[in-house]
Amino acid sequence: MGRNLGVRRTYYNGAQVDRAVTTVKADLAKGRIPWISFKLPHSWADMSTGAGDAWTKDLAVKLSKVDGPVWLALHHEPEGDDDITKWTSMQQRLAPIVRDNAPNVAYTIILTGWNQFYGPSQYSLDSLWPKNTKIDLVGYDPYNFYGAIKDGKEFTAPTDMVNQYFKKMDAWSTANGVPWGIAETGFTDKASVDYPQWIQQTYDAVKQYNGKAFTYFNTSLNSTASWVITTQHKQDLFAAVLRNSPSLRMK
Repeated sequence: MGRNLGVRRTYYNGAQVDRAVTTVKADLAKGRIPWISFKLPHSWADMSTGAGDAWTKDLAVKLSKVDGPVWLALHHEPEGDDDITKWTSMQQRLAPIVRDNAPNVAYTIILTGWNQFYGPSQYSLDSLWPKNTKIDLVGYDPYNFYGAIKDGKEFTAPTDMVNQYFKKMDAWSTANGVPWGIAETGFTDKASVDYPQWIQQTYDAVKQYNGKAFTYFNTSLNSTASWVITTQHKQDLFAAVLRNSPSLRMK
C-alpha cells in the first residue's frame, strides 16, 4: 500500500514468547509500534496467585531488550471466558511485574467495548478495572456490523461508532486518566461498497475523540464476517487513510 502501518496487532499463546519477540523486533525495524496480545500459560486464578510470575518476568525481560516501545496486553477480550474477577486479580498482579522489568513496555488492557457500555454490570469498566494498578492504555474492539449476519439475520444499519462508542470511551478516559485506542475493528465487503468513506470517517473520529490508535482486523481467522481486506476496493480505501497516518520514528 506504499506505507508502513503505525501500529500492528499480533496474537500469541503462552508458549510463543520468543516468536512474539521476533515479531516485535521486525515491527520496530519497520517503524511500527508492536501491540501484542498473549493468552496465558495458566488459568486466571493461578496467574493471580503467582503461578505465572516467572513466565511474566521472562517475557518482560526479553521485551526490555528490544530497541523501541512495545504495547502489551494479557488475555484480551476476557468477557465470557471465565470469572472476570479472577482476570482483574491477574492484571493487578502481573502489571507491576511487567512495569518493574520492562520500562519500554506499555501495559494495556483490551476489551470488546460493547460489554463495557451495554453488557452485564460485571463487565462495566468500573467493575472489572484493576484497582490501584497503573494501566497505560485501554483498547476496545468495536466493529461495523452492517452487512454481517448473526443467527440468520443481516445487520441492515451501520454501527454508530461515535455515539455508541467513541464519546463514551473518551468520557471515561478523561475522567480516569487512561488513554484509549481501537485495538480491533473492521467492516464487511458490503459496507465497503455502501459506505466507502467508513474507514476515513472512523479514523478521523478516533482522533477527534482523543483515541491513540486505530488497528484493523485484517484476517479471516476467528472472523464472523468479511472483515479481511481482500478486494481491491477495500485495499484502496484503507491505503488512502494509511498514507496520511503517522508511523514510529526511531532515533
